Amino acid sequence: RPYLKTHSRAIFNLTYISNRMNRRVLIIVSLLGISILLFYKGGLFQMAGPKMIEQESGNKINVVLFTPKTTQSLPKIELIPEKVEKYNFTKSKKRPLQEKLQPVDIADWTILAEMPTYKQPKRVLQSDWWKAAAFLEIDFKKRPKDLRCRKQKSVGNWFLCQDEPYKVKEPCLVYSFGIGNDFSFDDAMAKLGCEVHSFDPSMNMPEHVRNTSVVFHPIGLSTSVIKDFNPRHDIYVIQDQRWTMMDLLSIMEMLGHKNRVLDYLKIDVEGHEWSVIDYLLKNGITSRIRHFSLEYHIFPDWPDKARYPDLLRTYKRLKEASFYKYFTGIHPLNHTPKKFNIQADVCYVNIKFQS
Repeated sequence: RPYLKTHSRAIFNLTYISNRMNRRVLIIVSLLGISILLFYKGGLFQMAGPKMIEQESGNKINVVLFTPKTTQSLPKIELIPEKVEKYNFTKSKKRPLQEKLQPVDIADWTILAEMPTYKQPKRVLQSDWWKAAAFLEIDFKKRPKDLRCRKQKSVGNWFLCQDEPYKVKEPCLVYSFGIGNDFSFDDAMAKLGCEVHSFDPSMNMPEHVRNTSVVFHPIGLSTSVIKDFNPRHDIYVIQDQRWTMMDLLSIMEMLGHKNRVLDYLKIDVEGHEWSVIDYLLKNGITSRIRHFSLEYHIFPDWPDKARYPDLLRTYKRLKEASFYKYFTGIHPLNHTPKKFNIQADVCYVNIKFQS
């Protein structure tokens, strides 16, 4: 008769059915049984048991317990984010939302899609720096004027709108930053009877008064007072120099113009204009400026391309501060990423100016 014998305390206590059976067959059957058991433990048994499902709700995770038989949810367990990490629940960490890149005008998206790609790779065309630069170019070229000036006058190498109520007449105050040995604008404004102050530390020229009554100062424009500024090299700065830099309010106080109106502010400071514009907007001095002209610069190596979206936002904020352009002169462009370059002369009037 067959007899039963315990075999190695196996999970299912497998026993010999008959002493006549081959031991090899029993070993194979045992291994097969263990394999099936492990398979069901990892699959079928788990499917039959309760599960936990994560449901996001705001900044919390709701863990819901259910069984396939009942399909009824048990009470929810709310886990705060700290608990989620402690118990190793997987939840993606979201980065802080950044302001989405927006053009000057919503129609610029259509213009952007129709612009030449200049044989640039897709990764460049889809980057924010390329789009921001394109939106600036579109506004310079496709939308050159916000305001039609009927009495536009040439003053040296810049322009002046003499329409009312923006007309410049005596007594008037003019600040001109960035001369490059060309005083044509400054002298022309002096002939209108204005008090003109010219500033440029790169010319290695001492402070003096020109025969046109223009007063020259070897001071640069910045967002703060810097007595020993080391400028970057460009076509105007070939060798190392040390400059005195001052912010606009400090200069006006130094010259006794603290409570004066600036009838014309001209800035051509080779890329520093972006931070100066931010300074003007932050300090609320824009309300005291009647005319504002400047040359915008984006050089191949400066500012950094990652800053282009911020430059676009700064550019847009100037119009939001009621500065409308009546003239735009764009320089030749270079669309190659390594040599990317944008330069444009823009003349504004403050449409909400009150003397």
